[in-house]
Amino acid sequence: MARAVLRTWCAALALAGCHAPGTAPPRPARAPAQLPVTARAPVAPDVSAVPLEADPPAKRPAEYRRLTADECRKLAIANAPFADDLDRHPENDSPKHPKFHTHAERYAEASRLVRGHAADELRNRAAGEALQEFFKLAEAEGQFDLLAAADTELRAQLAEALLAQRSGLKDRADIPGIRRRLLDIEAQRAKLEAGIGALNASLRARLGLAGNDPLPLWPADPLAVKAGDVDIEQAVVTGLVYRPDLNALRVLADGNAADLADGLLRGIHPLLGVLASDNPVVALLAPVLAPFTGKPERRRAETSARIAGALEGRERQAEAEIRAAAVTLHGHRAAIAARALDVRHVEARIEELRTRQRAGLNVTAELVTAKLDLLKAKGDLLTAVTEWHTTNVKLRQAMGLLVRE
Repeated sequence: MARAVLRTWCAALALAGCHAPGTAPPRPARAPAQLPVTARAPVAPDVSAVPLEADPPAKRPAEYRRLTADECRKLAIANAPFADDLDRHPENDSPKHPKFHTHAERYAEASRLVRGHAADELRNRAAGEALQEFFKLAEAEGQFDLLAAADTELRAQLAEALLAQRSGLKDRADIPGIRRRLLDIEAQRAKLEAGIGALNASLRARLGLAGNDPLPLWPADPLAVKAGDVDIEQAVVTGLVYRPDLNALRVLADGNAADLADGLLRGIHPLLGVLASDNPVVALLAPVLAPFTGKPERRRAETSARIAGALEGRERQAEAEIRAAAVTLHGHRAAIAARALDVRHVEARIEELRTRQRAGLNVTAELVTAKLDLLKAKGDLLTAVTEWHTTNVKLRQAMGLLVRE
């Protein structure tokens, strides 16, 4: 009877032009768009609106907000997202009557330790990311000054070349080449300005600084490279002791805080945790039946085994990260030594050319070229030094030290 009524009702809806509940009306077929037919034509850019003369460098700000590397690290730690929330999590609080709720007291202690290590991991990571941007900003500002100095040298050379051209000495005036180099410098300068702006914005957000401050940040750091290489084996031992993510897993190794362990394991991979039953009856009766089924002991053992496997994998990963950063740091030190020798070599050549110039020889063109070579060599040295500092930050982050320094 009910089926007959339902069929009658659906038929009435269909006759009325309506659709059955839960079904969408059919979409009308759409005809494909037709584009016009054309023949091949030359593909050539139109640069008629682009000036072929380089603009003079824009003036940089006269005042900045001074920021040291240590201040950057501390501010990044203080403003690490979600870290304070983990420290203040309500499950960290002890029960009002711990003697009558020993399990709750143990769980609260595990929660304080695990969430505390997780908060330190967030702070350690935030400090590492902020410091890497700090040294990128230092390199960008230094490279900008070197480009400005090269621009000044080239414009002086262009003025002399134009004077030579007006004097009829066209063979000594490479005007197109100088202008092209000036345009290349302008393009590099524009990229640096964009990068400096992006780094300022990102650092302000990471460090909790005002985003609308008109004064840009100035990375005040001597960029000193420490003497000696890192003891890799000692660095591995230190890192395995202090890494917050490893210590969080060690707290859960006994399997007594299974819910915390499942949450942490799901952070490593969604399928590592144990999914709770969605049956409300099972969830209601589970605590009552647990002492008779032996399930808590089995779950504790299974959780402990999964935590042990995750800890072993994380320890191998941590060791690999520390060793890779330490070896890379050694390579950067060798690169710094090579770039420093390049700078000294070009400086010696410039001094030789100036001696010849004082003796009355015409070495103007060679001297300009040497000065430009010196600026390039200093830029290469600056890049090598900031790469060393960035890798040093990665090493300290991999060892879990940034949050402890």
